[in-house]
Amino acid sequence: MSSVRSANGPNLRKSTLSDSVSSTFVLSEAMLRRSQRLQSNGYYGSQEEPLISYKETLYRIFKRRRPRPVPDNIDQDTVEYNTDDRDTVDYNYDDFVDYSSDSSRGLFRAIKALGLLVLMLALCFGLIFSIGGLKIDFSTPFMSEYLMNGHEQVERQVQELQRELMDLRKRIDFLLPVRDRMPNFALEELGAKIVKEQSSASYLSEQAGLKLLGLTLIPAKPPCVSPRVVIQGRAPMVPGVCWSFAGSQGHLTIKLPHSIAISHVTLGHISKMVSPSGKVSSAPRMFSVFGKRALDDSGVHLGTFVYDENGDPLQTFRIPDDKVDVIRYVTLHVLNNWGSREYSCLYNFRVHGKLA
Repeated sequence: MSSVRSANGPNLRKSTLSDSVSSTFVLSEAMLRRSQRLQSNGYYGSQEEPLISYKETLYRIFKRRRPRPVPDNIDQDTVEYNTDDRDTVDYNYDDFVDYSSDSSRGLFRAIKALGLLVLMLALCFGLIFSIGGLKIDFSTPFMSEYLMNGHEQVERQVQELQRELMDLRKRIDFLLPVRDRMPNFALEELGAKIVKEQSSASYLSEQAGLKLLGLTLIPAKPPCVSPRVVIQGRAPMVPGVCWSFAGSQGHLTIKLPHSIAISHVTLGHISKMVSPSGKVSSAPRMFSVFGKRALDDSGVHLGTFVYDENGDPLQTFRIPDDKVDVIRYVTLHVLNNWGSREYSCLYNFRVHGKLA
């Protein structure tokens, strides 16, 4: 027993000594790593262990990305998740399109074919423009026939457009008569005036005044409407709003605001439809137009015309080309009317032309 102890005693001493030395070295090394500030503040105990324990809390700086919603028609197995970052989800976008269907395959084939066609055309045009001195011979039969057909086609299109233009003009003429597309120089608002000295007297009925033995007991009333109404351009024409003169013949002279080259005249009267009696017996029938450069001139006969009682209320008459002259005064001379022996009425009179 003693031999055993003596044999093992030195070894035990050596091991104990080495353990104490190693522990002392580790402890001293650990003490060297301690912070002097923490030691002075009592952070470490007698066993050189920290007296304060704490738990760190992690905070995310960036917001957590939400995973993309998976469509209903996509199998959940086709969704691939990134193992490195669970916040992101990678989809297999090829599963959005059903390549197995015939329509999808046909569509992609058509797109590919169109792309190839565009590429080929671009190459062809580039090749053509890159070749210098390329000329086309138009004298060949093929090119001559091609140009002839194109010329005939253009000519047919021009003729068709001309016909459409004529139809459009006819419609415009129907909607807007010629008289409304020409200036009216016999208009009071433009400066036209009635020359009373060379015009017929206004009509007064027998009941307008009462005389006895040459003495006027009741004075005659002045006419209700003056001859100015003829050049005022009233529209529409109202029954009774006209200038009347006695009998079936009379005349009216108008001074125009400017000297003009007369081309047309327009005479207006109410229609039978508007007339209370259903007749237009007081309307002028045949009338003549005279023109003067000055008031003292004898005048030039510009034409004689007939107003149609069954026609439009406003009727336009063209002055013959050989009688067109520059005038400043116009005289309307009524030769007869459509049946009334008592008086005749003038509603509207217009003079058309161009400034001289």
